[in-house]
This record gives sequence, C-alpha cells and structure tokens, in this order.
Amino acid sequence: MKAISNIEWGIHLTLVVVGLCWLNYPAFDLSYGVFSSGDGSLLWPSVIGTALNLVLFYAIAFYLIPVVLKKGVAPFVIWLTVLFVSVSVVESMIDAVFYRSSGLPLNEDIWLELILMVIGTHVLVVIMAFAYRFSRDWFANERLRRSISEHQLRAELDVLKSQINPHFLFNALNNLFSMALQSGDEKTAEGISKLSEMMRYVLERASEDKVSIQEEIQYISDYNYLQQLRFKEHVRVQFRYPEAPLHFQIAPMLLVPFVENAFKYGVSSKSCTTIDIRMAIREKRFVFEINNQKVESRETIPSTGLGLKNVRQRLQLVYPGRHELTITEDDQQYQVRLTILP
Repeated sequence: MKAISNIEWGIHLTLVVVGLCWLNYPAFDLSYGVFSSGDGSLLWPSVIGTALNLVLFYAIAFYLIPVVLKKGVAPFVIWLTVLFVSVSVVESMIDAVFYRSSGLPLNEDIWLELILMVIGTHVLVVIMAFAYRFSRDWFANERLRRSISEHQLRAELDVLKSQINPHFLFNALNNLFSMALQSGDEKTAEGISKLSEMMRYVLERASEDKVSIQEEIQYISDYNYLQQLRFKEHVRVQFRYPEAPLHFQIAPMLLVPFVENAFKYGVSSKSCTTIDIRMAIREKRFVFEINNQKVESRETIPSTGLGLKNVRQRLQLVYPGRHELTITEDDQQYQVRLTILP
C-alpha cells in the first residue's frame, strides 16, 4: 500500500466516488441485481459492496501478487480462494439483510441471484487487480530498464570520453619548445599560447556533456594554426564559419577527429595540399563539412586517440536519430559531411 503515490490515491478515490454517484443517480434508474437506483435500494449495498471490493482489490494487488505469489503458486491459490470466498460470503449476507429490510421475501431464486451478482462482481475485481498489478509492474520495470540503459549509455560515453587525453598536446609542446630554443620567434610563442588554450580546453571542458560551438571552433582554429606552423607551405587550410556567434551546443571534441583525419591523410612533405573545413547553421541544423586531398606519402600526425569508429559511437549515444554522417572518398579526395539536429 505504501507503494501508491498521492496521485494514484487521488485517481482511485475519484474513480470510486464518480462510480458510486453514477450508479446511484436516481434519474438513470439503474438496476444491479435485485437492487435499483430508482427507488434508492441500491445506495447502501453499492457503498458497502464497493468497500469490500476495494479490500479484495488491494489485498490481491498489493499483498497476494507481490508477496504471496513469490512463495509459490499453491500458497497464492489457497490465499486467493480463502479471500474470495470470505469476501463473497460477507457481501452476500449483507445484501440479503438489505433486501429483507425492503419487506420483500427472500426465496431461493433471490438468494441465487444475489450470490451470482456478488461472484460476478468479484471475478471482475480479481481480473482488474491482476491487470492493475501487472501493468503497474510492467511500467515500473520499463522505467528501471530505461534508467539502467541510460546509466549504461552514460558509462559507455564516459569510457569514450576517457580516451580523450592530452598526450598528443604534450608531444606538440615539446616540438614547439625545441623550435623556440632554435629560433625564438613570435610564431613559436603564439603557438605555445594556443597550445596552452587547447590543453585547458581538453582538461577542463572535454568531460562536459555539451559546449558552445564557438569553443569547438576555437579549438579547431588553434589546432589548424599549430599544424600549419609545423608544415608551413606544405598545407593550406581554409576554415570557414559564420562571423556571427552560432547559438548551438555540441558534444566536446566531437569534430576534432575529422580534422585530425584530414591532416593524417591529406598532408605530404613533397607537395602542397589543401584542407577545406566549413561550418554553418542551415534550417536550424548544424552542418560540418571537411574535404581534403589524399596523398600517398603521409606525415605522422599525433592525435587525440579518438578514431572515426569512436566518433560514430559517440554520435549514436549523444545524438540518436538526430544526426547524419556521410563519408565519401575516392583515390583523390576524402569528404565528410555531418549534420546534427539540436
């Protein structure tokens, strides 16, 4: 009984009151067995009968099924039979008393009609108790299943996020430090500053569910700057995005693997290549596109450790049914188009 919420109590009480009022409204002149609402003989039998029906209903729904049934089918059947017979006998006797009070004779036919009326009502109550209990348990189990599923998704997402580490950033920092020792130019200092911001972003923001797209844009811009600082004239990056702030949030570090992949397959020490990156909001959808040339002699690019497989998994977890990822490639080009609904 403690498992019933206040809302459920309110619903149950409302149904009982409305049912009794409808059953006993004189203008309807309803008959139930040997009693009628037209002459008022149905009032007290229906009130007391409803009380007994509620005892039967709640005893089955909140004791026999959840408690006794766990001990075995035999004890459950015995207890259900005893309860059903006891409540039916009590209600039949009470109905007989009310019938006698009207001054009418109580013969065998009336007794049979009273008993059948009571048994029929109680069979319906038993069915309703079973339906209520099992449907209630089903919804409770469904909520539990969803909760467990959400926790599993959260745990899996946390595992994926844990793969995001600043190892490649420290490698890049070592490279910049060596360059600074050799040249001491302003570009190196600027690179160290940008790398510092990237490290802060990874360490402080990567564990969050969502970040503003502006932060992701800044991270990618800094990443591009560092890579261009390294490869100089061997790579040209075109990064286009609206000048006005984009009011959109995204899972952190979601787009970076695509950029890393472009540098991984599109940068050569023998020729100049181009990487084209675009971001936009079109029809309330965030669109990310990246296009790079494919080269045979590739440079080694340190990465976050988040491959495209993990990116697909994150997209499924964070944006189920709300994203579309298309990757096309041939011998010359590699293209990625990602669309995300808010």
